[in-house]
Formats: sequence, C-alpha cells, structure tokens
Amino acid sequence: MKKRVGAIEEFEFLPLTEGKQLHITIAITGWLCAGKYGSFTAPWSSLLQSSEQYCLAWESKYLMELGNTLDYLLNGFVNMMAQEALKLTVLSGIVTALTWPTSLLTVASVIDNPWGVCLHRSAEVGKHLAHILLSRQQGKRPVTLIGFSLGARVIYFCLQEMAQEKDSQGIIEDVVLLGAPVEGEAKYWKALTKVVSGRIINGYCRGDWLLGFVYRTSSVQLNVAGLQPVDLDDRRMVNMDLSSVVKGHLDYMKQMDTILKAVGIKTKECRLEEKASAGLFPPPAKKSQQEAGGETQEEENTVQEEDGAGGGHWSWAPTASSSLNSGHLSSVPADTSRDREVAAGAGTD
Repeated sequence: MKKRVGAIEEFEFLPLTEGKQLHITIAITGWLCAGKYGSFTAPWSSLLQSSEQYCLAWESKYLMELGNTLDYLLNGFVNMMAQEALKLTVLSGIVTALTWPTSLLTVASVIDNPWGVCLHRSAEVGKHLAHILLSRQQGKRPVTLIGFSLGARVIYFCLQEMAQEKDSQGIIEDVVLLGAPVEGEAKYWKALTKVVSGRIINGYCRGDWLLGFVYRTSSVQLNVAGLQPVDLDDRRMVNMDLSSVVKGHLDYMKQMDTILKAVGIKTKECRLEEKASAGLFPPPAKKSQQEAGGETQEEENTVQEEDGAGGGHWSWAPTASSSLNSGHLSSVPADTSRDREVAAGAGTD
C-alpha cells in the first residue's frame, strides 16, 4: 500500500552507485527542468565521494514546474534587465526588495507561486529526512549531505530538525550547501555545529541575481547564504566563493562537475587522476595482481565486519516505526490548497 508523510507526496532514495562502504553520501537536487536535466540523478553523474551514494528524489511535480519557470525567466527578456537590477539589489549579499525595477516585478507572478510552494515543501522534506537519519536506517555509518539551491535548503532544515533531537551526534560527517536559499546570519547556522562533525561548506555567488530576485519576498532586507559568506566563528564552517564558476543560479546544475572539485568533493575525474598518479611507479605485474586480490578480500572483510557490528548495507527497508514503504514514498495526489496559501508568504525560514 502506498503511504504518504503529512503533505509530502514523493520521497525516495535512488542509488547513484552499486558499491558498499562504511561512509554514505546523499545528493539532493534543487530543481528539475525539461531535457537533459529532467532527472534527479543528472547533476551527479560525476560524483564519487564514496562507493555508496544515493540521490534523494522528492516532489518532482513541483520541482519540474519551478525549473521550467526559472529557465523561462533566465532565457527571456528578464535576463536583459538583470545586470542593471543586480547593481541595485545585491550589495554584499544584502537583498533590498524595494529597489527591484518595476519592469522586473511585472513578471514576478510567474515565479513567485512555484517558488513559494517549493520553499515550503523543501522545509518539510528536510524535516522528514532528519527523522529518517535519526532512526539510523543506514546503521552507524557516517553520512555526507550535498545539495544545491532548494536541495541545499532541504539539508539546512534537516540539520535544524536534527539539532532539536537527542542523540543527533555521530550521524552527519560533512555537509555541502550550494546556492542555498536560506537565512545567512551566523546565529541561525550555530545549531548545525551540534550535528555536523566535519565541514559545513557554504558555496555562494554574490552575482546570483536570480536567487536574490526569487528570495526577495522573504523580507524587505535579508541576508541570503547563497549570496554571501556565513560569518560563523567555528573551525568547521567553510565559505567558498564560487563566482568564478557560477555566473547565474542555473549554473549550479550545469556546472556541478566543476563546482564539486572546487569545494573539495571527489569526482570520477579526481579518482582517475589519483590512479594515473599512482601508476607512475607501478609494481611488478605479479605482485600487483596479488595486491589487487588482497585488497578485494580486505574490502569484503571490512563490509562483513560492519554488517556484524549492526551497520550493514543501507537497504531502506521499512521498520516498525518507519512510515516508508519498500524504502521509499511514492507520489500520491495531494490537496494543494495549503500550498497556495503558503506561496503568498513563503520564503521565511
């Protein structure tokens, strides 16, 4: 029987790799659009942070509507006015809604509703992800979370929710938030340090006028993490200026390979370079084969040891307390009247 969790219509983990490892990576896409980037897995084709990786598929109907609208705005006449708007609106990451040109605001209704709906739903999905991780369906293995745009917002609300619960330590290793449409003041990020044991990476671009425009309804004046560094005094906080790579908000999807390398996340290309570098001084062929066999046996033993310790492969099988069915939550028709109510005032964290 298909189940749903509150207002969430779609929540499913899609495997990006077939391997098993003591470390798990979950990638979260921020929107979808027709064509090449119509799937949740498309932006993560080069990701190879760990041998066991998943991509979270969530609320595809709403993310597709949003992505197509963003693409329309960027490629339409709004793009011609953007540079002038940028000079007036994005100053050191501060968005001042009152200064947006009237000509730009005339098309605001095209994007405001789908954006507001997705802001609300991303927060709900993030909270649900938090409880999935807290239930330790992945065993006792550390998890790295990577997301862009609304996917980064999912991560933000996931960590905020986890920080409010007991026994939330020791689950999250690193988090990477790229172009995050969330509050950028340090006091709101302090809670994340309670949950994350490794790095908290905030990738931003000061010239991302599209993010500034769609987020303007949150407040007359607001700090946005995706537009500026988060001034949190903690050694785990790492701010990465991606302005040399990201020229606009849609680049977070299109330039993901380059972005991942820029923030220190391993990709398939990085792995190939490591192997090529190691091949500069190759051992004798016979010894190499023996080592390869030994490494294979060692890897099998490592996985078996973890299985014996109670971790095991993250199968996403439902538990007695789990609301998931067959490891995922499928799309179910929902009453979107709440979305329309939220859309008008959405954007607040």
